[in-house]
This record gives sequence, C-alpha cells and structure tokens, in this order.
Amino acid sequence: MPLDEVTSLAETLRSAAGVESVEAPYNGTQLGLVADTSFVVFENEKQQESLGARTTVLGIDGSFDPVRDYYVDFHDLNPQAPMAVLGAPLFRTSGTVRPPDRNEVVVPSGITGYVGIRPGAEATVDLIYANSNPPIVRRFEKLRLIGTFEFVGPDQGRFEPFWRLAAQGSEVLTVRRPDAPEGVTTTLPILLNKQLLKEFLGFVGEQLAARGMAPPKQPIPKDLIVRANSVRAVPPVVREAISLLDQRGLKQDCGAASEATFCLRVPERNNFGAALREQRKLETGGSFFVFLLLVLVAAGAAGLQIQWVLARWREFGILQAVGFSRPQVLLYSALRLYVVLAAGILLAAATTAILPFARTVSGFILAAGIALVAASIAAVPVLLWPLAQRPAQLLRVSA
Repeated sequence: MPLDEVTSLAETLRSAAGVESVEAPYNGTQLGLVADTSFVVFENEKQQESLGARTTVLGIDGSFDPVRDYYVDFHDLNPQAPMAVLGAPLFRTSGTVRPPDRNEVVVPSGITGYVGIRPGAEATVDLIYANSNPPIVRRFEKLRLIGTFEFVGPDQGRFEPFWRLAAQGSEVLTVRRPDAPEGVTTTLPILLNKQLLKEFLGFVGEQLAARGMAPPKQPIPKDLIVRANSVRAVPPVVREAISLLDQRGLKQDCGAASEATFCLRVPERNNFGAALREQRKLETGGSFFVFLLLVLVAAGAAGLQIQWVLARWREFGILQAVGFSRPQVLLYSALRLYVVLAAGILLAAATTAILPFARTVSGFILAAGIALVAASIAAVPVLLWPLAQRPAQLLRVSA
C-alpha cells in the first residue's frame, strides 16, 4: 500500500467510534534499518575518539507514547519464529523520553551507561539501510540527547558496541567485535523524529534507483497500531478496521507474503511488563515488612532498656556518687545492651548457617548492621534519661 493510502487509512481510523489513537511508526526491524549511535569521549587537536552502539531505530511523531505504543514481532528478525506481537514498554530513566524533534535523539540507558554520558550530550547517528549490497548509509550529526529509557523485553541491553577513531577531521578506524553480525539483530531501538527517518528512506529510494535496484522491502510504515479507548470497544474497532481494509481491496491472510493482504494481530500478554509489575509489588511488600521488622526491633530494644533503667534507677545515682562520670556510666550501660544484641545476632547466624535457603554472608552482615542501628536509635535515648538527672534525685527514689 502506498504511503498516501497508509496515511489516509490512519486518518479514517482515528475518526472511528471507540478509537483512542492510531500510530504508524517507522519500525527499523521491519524496514531493514539499523543505527550506529556514537558519542565523543576524547578529543584534542589531533584526534577524536568515540564510543557507540548499533541498534535498530524507531521513527515516531508527537502522538507516539513510548510506554504503550512500541510493539515487536520477532518474526521480523527470524522468519522461523511465530508471528506473535509483544508489547515492549520504554520506561524513562533520565531526562525526557518523548517523541524527539529533528535534531534530538533518545537512546537506551544501557548505551549511555556503556559510553558514560548524560542527557545533553551530542550524538552522531549513522542510519544504515541493510537490505542492499553495499548498505546505504547517511550520517546525521549533532543530535542532542534529551533522555534515556529502559527497554522491557527479551532484547533488553542487547546492542553491538564499537569504537571509532578520527584524525584531522577524517575517520580513520572503526573497531567492532570480531563476531559482530551485520543487519538488524535486535529489537532494542533508538528514538528519532519520524520526518528524519522519512527523509532517510527517501534518500534510500534515490540511491536504489541510481543503482538500478528495487527495494526488497517497501520503505513505508508496515504497521498501524490502533488502540481502543476501552476493552468493550475492541470488537467494534476491529470490525471497522477490517471493513476499511476490505474497501481498499486487501484480503486478510496472515500467512501470505503478497502486498495485497493484511494481518490483524492482537498483542500477546506482555509477560515482561507483567513480571516487572510483580517485581515492583514484591519490592514494595518486602520494604513494608522490613520496615515493620525494624520497628519491632526498635520497640523491643527500647522496652527492654526502659525496664532495665527503672530497675536500676538508684544504681545510676550510686555510680555517679562514688566517682563514675556520666560518659562512663553510659558506656557501661551501652555495653550491656550490645552484649545482649550480639548474643542474639550470633544465635541467628548459627541458625541461618544450617538452613538450605541461607543467603550470602554480606547480606546477613548488612541486615545485622541495620538491626543494630535501629536498636541503638531506640535504646540510647532511654539511657540518657536517668543520666540527665542529678545524682541526689536518683538516690531519693526507693529501690
């Protein structure tokens, strides 16, 4: 289907009842596009060194929602894989993750962590059309990095790194892994402006025509992402979409390779997104129970200390009367408290050591340290209470 018909179909679907949004992004995994995104990490008068990574690319406009509107089909990477659409959210980790302007780019946080840069840095992006021999390449320089995201999916963090050296303004060397594959090998994208990608695809068409070649894949968006405004509205939206496609002479056939067919795919349950939500629930619940446990430890230590102080109220006055200073009395009382706590920790360590699900020693030491701090915060103020009194007042109280 030509680009103008795709645009017309999208506009018609947007006006249909029950439709919340319709997107037609330029998906690099479908179009055979990859991007070499690099950042300068060292520069002087003689040379310039850059670090970068090869990923796929996604061209989006202002209505694209990175969290909800990116879908991948691994059949595009591997023809032997089943056709199953998987939602892959792009969660913001720094800066602003939004549809970029023409001079902006958004990249995965794994790449920025590898290179060691932050939002605001300038990127160089080499767009590569891999479905021709030799590949068609066009460079876009000084694209401002506006944000980073975490990709939720099987290809999370999967990119091909490279190092580039330029001398006197000319590129001298690009070093990649010896086993680095060519072409599209990952669904991990960078985000570029849709018009920029459209411009590059026009350049690809000109280059292929100059070579006397036809593009193996038509360089236009091949997916329409239609989102209904409610679950109840999904069936009528599906019927409307099928009707509009039928009117344009297209037949529904998911197994055919003909250009005159379409395939309606309902996204599979996003197990990765579900796992992320469950992990967050578990972390929230675990934090609550850890906090509750620390409160109980603190309350128990404070109660034990109050009981001990009340039982030895006169003893605090006697010790000060015979010459012990207040810091010495505090040290004596604190040592007794920590001996009791240390005995409890040793007993817990001995019990944990024989359990089959025992964790690492460092984790146990950290937990014991936090428990000691919580007990100290609760118990030490109780020790300061009698020491704030004058010895004569302490001695007046009957044992």
